[in-house]
Amino acid sequence: MLQFFKLNDPFRLVGILLFLGLFRVPYYLIGMPLIQPEMVWLIIGERIADGFPMYGGIMDDTGPFSALTYGLLHVLFGRSPAAHHLLAAMVIFFQVLYLNVLFIRFKTYKENTYLPAIVMLLFFHLSYDFLILSPSLLGNTFILLAFGQLFSQTAVNKNSTESILLLGLFGGIALCFHFPLVVFLPLMVLFGIVIGGFNFQQLLLSVTAYLLPFALVAVYFFWIDGLEEFFVEFVLASRKIDGLVHTSLGELAFVFFLPLLLSTLGFFAILLVKKLYINQQKQNQLMILYLVCASFTVFLANRTIGYQFLGLIPVFTFYTVHYLVSIRKPFLQSMLFYVLFLGTPFIGISWLFYKQNDPTFYEYAVKDGPAYEFTQGASVLVLGRDLGYYRHASLATPYLNFAMAKPYLSDRGSFESMAKINRFFIEERPEWVIDEEGIFGELLPYFPQIKALYELDGELRYRLKK
Repeated sequence: MLQFFKLNDPFRLVGILLFLGLFRVPYYLIGMPLIQPEMVWLIIGERIADGFPMYGGIMDDTGPFSALTYGLLHVLFGRSPAAHHLLAAMVIFFQVLYLNVLFIRFKTYKENTYLPAIVMLLFFHLSYDFLILSPSLLGNTFILLAFGQLFSQTAVNKNSTESILLLGLFGGIALCFHFPLVVFLPLMVLFGIVIGGFNFQQLLLSVTAYLLPFALVAVYFFWIDGLEEFFVEFVLASRKIDGLVHTSLGELAFVFFLPLLLSTLGFFAILLVKKLYINQQKQNQLMILYLVCASFTVFLANRTIGYQFLGLIPVFTFYTVHYLVSIRKPFLQSMLFYVLFLGTPFIGISWLFYKQNDPTFYEYAVKDGPAYEFTQGASVLVLGRDLGYYRHASLATPYLNFAMAKPYLSDRGSFESMAKINRFFIEERPEWVIDEEGIFGELLPYFPQIKALYELDGELRYRLKK
């Protein structure tokens, strides 16, 4: 198996595709959950397809380009988690292929090999979270493309204007998919000054190209009279509200222990054992900066969950392969490869199995069952964290993200906000309002028109009067 991927032959990609499918089989056998963020993305896609604008018509911090992607998927396939998983698999295959071609093109290792491709694919199976179509996965694809432009600066003596332009443009597109990826802007600037040797004009060009996608998106929302909502919800709000913890630090430590160990060994193998060419030394410096920036994305995200750490996978791959090829004894090299080949998917599967049997599972996954059947085919608003009511129902009113909507719905000091609340409820009239924290009940005395439409049906839920 090791020798198969060590050969520099594009036919190895057939093996990568085969394992991309095989590694998913155990997840299907034990049952892949629909996790809460996935439910949010499916709802966003449905609302976008129905013509509602992001932020003004859908209250959430999902990036505008990610929301557009989910909307297009809904237009083509409806509310289909399978379509999301298929596109995610295609994106993962592209990332794996692109990084491997990058390492071959710029002579990262002594021998051209497809080991980085299989190692990176294995690391994608450390957690089920990595395999879903998250904004982080979509955004990190463009970070990887920008990373390729940075890599090109390590191998040439003269900086290409086209490369510098693409570097900024890809970084800016990534930002519009997932806001926490803004932390890669300092990477671009620091690398350009310290390692790439950019002059002031080149640095200005890359930063201008970086800001261009964001500026175009801002112009669009200004055109549809949604600029304030875009800036508040996408840039500010999710950094102010309380974050959601779907995965504990102990679980993350279990998931990342093996790649962290191998990457650490690879880093010291570079320092103590291997002699690097100048371009390889620059690549190592770039990886260190990349690691620092990827680690900081987690502090800007409002969900603690595995896919927020996807930016670490190229770093883990780079150092793990360095350590693997530095082992001179074929037997030990083969043993390590098989530990990685068998151990990495085992970590991901065992973590998901543990999570399914953990009492906190439904803080991570979406509930299902007879208790949610009354909302089937109805329009629903859930003012709480239980998204199970949306499984077979559609969202009415923009208030998808409860953490963001709660202070907005509780604010009685803004006449403009109260007018919008009244308009949304009158126009969309959700058939059911699930009022887990009593927010809707507190709101009704201030809105006689809305109060006249609803009646209490059981505890903490309101039904639209017939």
